[in-house]
Amino acid sequence: MLRLTLSTARVGMVLAMPVFHPSLPGHVLLRPGFAMDAQAIKRLGELHVGQIWIRYPALADVLRFIKPEIAVEHAQICSLVGRTMEKLLDPKFTELDFKVFAEAVRSLLTKLAEANTSTLLITDLTGAESPLSMHSGSVCFLSLLMGLKLQDYIVEQRPKVNFKVSKNVENLGVAAMLHDVGLLRIDPTVLERWKQTGDESDPLYRRHVEIGYKLIRGKVEPTAAATVLHHHQMYDGSGWPIFRGQQTRNGVEVADATTGQSGEQIHIFARILAIADMYDTLRNPPDGAYLETSRIPAVRVLRTMLTLARSKKIDPIAFKGLLSVVPAYLPGTIAKLSDGQWAIVVDFDPLHPCRPTVRPLRKDPAASAIEDEDLLPALSLAEHKAIRISMYEGHDVLSDNFDSLEPTEFDLRILALPRQKRSAKAA
Repeated sequence: MLRLTLSTARVGMVLAMPVFHPSLPGHVLLRPGFAMDAQAIKRLGELHVGQIWIRYPALADVLRFIKPEIAVEHAQICSLVGRTMEKLLDPKFTELDFKVFAEAVRSLLTKLAEANTSTLLITDLTGAESPLSMHSGSVCFLSLLMGLKLQDYIVEQRPKVNFKVSKNVENLGVAAMLHDVGLLRIDPTVLERWKQTGDESDPLYRRHVEIGYKLIRGKVEPTAAATVLHHHQMYDGSGWPIFRGQQTRNGVEVADATTGQSGEQIHIFARILAIADMYDTLRNPPDGAYLETSRIPAVRVLRTMLTLARSKKIDPIAFKGLLSVVPAYLPGTIAKLSDGQWAIVVDFDPLHPCRPTVRPLRKDPAASAIEDEDLLPALSLAEHKAIRISMYEGHDVLSDNFDSLEPTEFDLRILALPRQKRSAKAA
């Protein structure tokens, strides 16, 4: 499988992934197996479709990361959220069938379980019709991927809850789908100001978490409602809302009247959701309407968030979950190396996020279609440390690359062990 820009598509290429309508994420334009013809290429260009995935037998191994059926589920969740947002825009509308959200999350979880643990965040839906629905759907998808990777950590953080209930991330997915519904009930001028500035300090903007909580409280599981309320709480205590009066956890006072929650006072689902929300917001700036031209490279976003994790602004262990499912450089995509060669990314290692395995090319892929004989043997950038990726998705990313400070910093297998085992291991 290989991702190409539409400008490099050729007649006869066979699609490996569905092509979605750029402003209707639930609507499939072309399905996997479609052989591209001149009319289809022209039509996709008119719709401003930027990228397509094609079958490429020489890169068959990439298929283990990329599942067409999961991309469809992702798009359908965005569509469901979009229809819900339209209803909630009517201030007189108060009743929603919240069971459909749990069913949609359950369906996606089933598809993820049928796939395997190598599933990554590979679908960047585009369009301008409903950026809020695409954001909510993408945050839901990413939260579930992270939640599945972080199940041991989730159980550790919920010790008084039944083991099976602790591992159930369905409520996390429901909360992620609905986390921003409160934005529909705040003053439109406040929302527009936030889109243009990104400034979250406005008290009127901050009200959306409490408004959203009140909209869904009693209609979804309490864990999901609480996660919506707390998804802007930061691990270092700098988040919001700021609570009035003492807050308790298991009957113990944990926060005073002048601070928000922090650290493990924040429910683990809210910590995961906060990271997924932050990633998608940074990658797709609110003023960009989910257009490809406004998208920020994943590696740049991850580098920014790594700084926050190291300073404990966000949960550093939950951040490892993000690194485990969001590749800095996606397998099946084309990049330029610092030695001047073009290459195709073919493998992903979360221990070395910015040092994937690549297949260098004998020529510039923009010049003509890539043939099997153009592929050189695989090269691990983790072993060839003098070589970095320098250009990706049209961006100069050389300075965005990062490495771990010590060998196990990004190792989720170690950090996700129960606390007592981690302590014993350290001893």
